[in-house]
Parts: sequence; structure tokens; C-alpha cells
Amino acid sequence: REALAVTARLCAPELESYGRCVAASPGSWHRDCHQLSLSVTSCASNHPLVRRIRQDCSDSFGAFERCLRERPRAAAECSPHVSQFLLCAHNVTQRDSPRDTPAGQSGGG
Repeated sequence: REALAVTARLCAPELESYGRCVAASPGSWHRDCHQLSLSVTSCASNHPLVRRIRQDCSDSFGAFERCLRERPRAAAECSPHVSQFLLCAHNVTQRDSPRDTPAGQSGGG
């Protein structure tokens, strides 16, 4: 969630434009909104935590993208893939988050 929050904070205009495009093009968003998707990706990839999530969670995100391509009119059917990706992203943010180590301990790893 932190990475999504970081992305939302850093890339709010891009995400908003992409979201509007997807909502306006339910049957063809994957084609019509491709350039906006790239702008979100480009914006997000500038943040180290997001880069780490993209690297560590590429399998689950790829499965989600594949599901969306195969079911362009039934994106809700891809929610298990979203859950897998969010779980992976959460694990990455927790692993990389210094806030979770008790005060006085230096984080190893």
C-alpha cells in the first residue's frame, strides 16, 4: 500500500488521467489508454521503492496484466491477481521499511 500511496502521491495527475481514460473506454481501454499507462509507469519508475516492487513483483503484476488483456470487458475477474500483486508489494514495502525495526537496532539484511 505504501508503494501505491507513493505512486499516487508522486504521479497523481498521470493516474487520474489514466483512470478517466479507462472508465471512458470499457471495451478498448487497453488500446486507447496505452500511452497514459506508459506515462504512469514512467513517473512511478523514478521512485526506488516502486522500482523494487516492479522488480520483485513482476510475476504477479504480469499475471494481472495478462488477465486484463484476456478479459478486457470483465476486469473484475482479475481481482485475485490484484490481491497477489498487492500482497507482494506489501511484503516488499515492509521488508524495505526502516520503521518496522525497533529503535536502537540497525537493520541488517
